[in-house]
Amino acid sequence: MMKNTLLLLAFTLLSSLMIAQSEEVSFFFGSSYYIGDLNSKHFDQNTNPALGIMYKRNHRNDRYSFRLQFTYGKVEAYDIQSTDDWQRNRDLNFQTTLLELGAIMEVNFNKYRVGQTKKLNKTPYLFFGIAGYNFKPKGLYNDSWYDLQALGTEGQNTSANPNDYYKLNQLALPVGIGFKKNINENWAWSIEYGARILFTDFLDDVSGKYVDPQILANESGILTPILADRSYNQIGNQNIGNDRGNPALKDWYFFAGFTLSYSFNKGDECTNAFKRKD
Repeated sequence: MMKNTLLLLAFTLLSSLMIAQSEEVSFFFGSSYYIGDLNSKHFDQNTNPALGIMYKRNHRNDRYSFRLQFTYGKVEAYDIQSTDDWQRNRDLNFQTTLLELGAIMEVNFNKYRVGQTKKLNKTPYLFFGIAGYNFKPKGLYNDSWYDLQALGTEGQNTSANPNDYYKLNQLALPVGIGFKKNINENWAWSIEYGARILFTDFLDDVSGKYVDPQILANESGILTPILADRSYNQIGNQNIGNDRGNPALKDWYFFAGFTLSYSFNKGDECTNAFKRKD
């Protein structure tokens, strides 16, 4: 049901491009970070650069814009950097690149027209949409990075946990706020901040409970229990059955930054004539 709803939203956004008026190409320069089991602070020390490119069309009523975008980012976190004693003892870490393709709708607070310099030339806006993204969390051990999903650090596909490996290609819901302003007839700039609502708690490879390290070693390989439980002080029988993460809270990732846009089509003659009457 959820996937059908998301696909319908994407179709609606794409169909709306057919009745849009002006076209833009935009370049995004900003930063990316994540919130999850290994980090709870916004814009922490592990914020990384992010880049993107967008194709946008603006609706004729000056209130909406529709865009397709590709964004690249990287997120990471390290328990050892936390001020929380429990996290520091857990000592997990991860990093992953993010490759995102999204269909986004912008809703302008004020009427806004590309190319205008004296009026209707700036506005705050909200945006929302749907995106598909790829991630591949890696863990650092002895100065080398290892693919965590393939190891099954919480016992996936073993007798300790019958669940399959989590998927590395998933859907997200981008939501956020921004402000845009025209520079001249062709160029505009914007700043925006956006969150991605995710449907997974495994962006950082941490979600559930510790499983028996002997089962992990026998069924997944000797490296799996090493990266699954790096804690300095264990509880009870090798942490088995104790919390490794919090499955009740899904992970998030965020993009924030600056966009520079170039408009190469401002509409047909009829549309422009109509707008000049305003």
